[in-house]
Amino acid sequence: MAPMVLLVATATQWLGIARVPRDFNRAGWSVSVLAPKGTLAEHSRHVGKIGHLPDHATPRQWAYAFAATVAATAPKLVLPCDDTAFRLLHQLVVAPPDRMQPVLHLQLANLIVDSLGDAAHFGASVDKTLISQAAEAAGVRVPPYQIVADPAEASAFAAAHGWPVVLKRSRSTAGDGVAICASLDALTREFARLASDRTTGPAESGPARLVVQAYIPGRTQYYAGTAWRGAILCGYAVDKVAGEPKGAASVVRYFHSPALHESGARLAAAFGASGIFAPEYIIDDRSGEPYLLEVNRRVTPGTHRGEFFAMSSGAALLAAVEGKPPGTRARLDDGEERNFVSFPHEWLRDPGSAYLREYPVDAPWDEPELFEAMLAMRHA
Repeated sequence: MAPMVLLVATATQWLGIARVPRDFNRAGWSVSVLAPKGTLAEHSRHVGKIGHLPDHATPRQWAYAFAATVAATAPKLVLPCDDTAFRLLHQLVVAPPDRMQPVLHLQLANLIVDSLGDAAHFGASVDKTLISQAAEAAGVRVPPYQIVADPAEASAFAAAHGWPVVLKRSRSTAGDGVAICASLDALTREFARLASDRTTGPAESGPARLVVQAYIPGRTQYYAGTAWRGAILCGYAVDKVAGEPKGAASVVRYFHSPALHESGARLAAAFGASGIFAPEYIIDDRSGEPYLLEVNRRVTPGTHRGEFFAMSSGAALLAAVEGKPPGTRARLDDGEERNFVSFPHEWLRDPGSAYLREYPVDAPWDEPELFEAMLAMRHA
């Protein structure tokens, strides 16, 4: 019987959970999903079982829905598909709901740790007020930064490092917790907004503290890694060619970058990471050096594309779980590049985009029901 991977999501329109089942299924996994009703994954023919979250589920309801789905599917691996799902898995490990049976909690916590790695580093790997210090300790370059408690401290930092500056709260999704501030007025306004709109989690308590960073002009690149127990199994660099400024990339270039591979490997080792491990960088226009911005500990919209160049995350994780040699390439060759248009991202951004004609369009041509559901996003 094929081992089971459980994909966990709290949002309905994230594309990663809909696209990655094909890769895992073809690699030899059975695929189950826990998500709200209406997720795009329901339209994938590569998903075998689906568990639905209650509408507007509380963390407690989520925890027991997760427990029920684990009991029904017996997964060997759990992968979060959005940032909130990762935080909920973290919270379940360190702060289970009141009156949850200890034996049940131990079972669930062990599954999460086996799937995602060392829980002691879950918080620092994704909390924007913690990750810079942790990355520096691992020997990874980060922008100059300071943790601040009020606009006056942030303004003093700007005076020392120059405007604009970047202000971040501890957690955010799709850039909603990040602001670029070019003046004191903007800084004061955005500080109030970010400090008041907080995301609860096991590592967040007390007065709001934000991180202010020096602004580094450059382009965004990612390292799309798959890790197991602190070691990178496979990975490649991703260049954001086009997309919304604070949204997902809609046109991407995949290539081999020794600098990003080394950085990603250092971070994975420092955090003892397993699963999907995707650091994001800004490449300095002046020096060409990468500076770490954040780390994604979840399935990304392009996780499934490694399959297209013999670097399947599903195959790599299956071999790791079974204790076998890697069943995939570890990296791209020097000089090797692949370009993709992310569907429907680029089509939604610009239906007349020249990229839709110039590069391969990553649409689920072999899954017509999923394809139709993606087309319907234009009218949602």
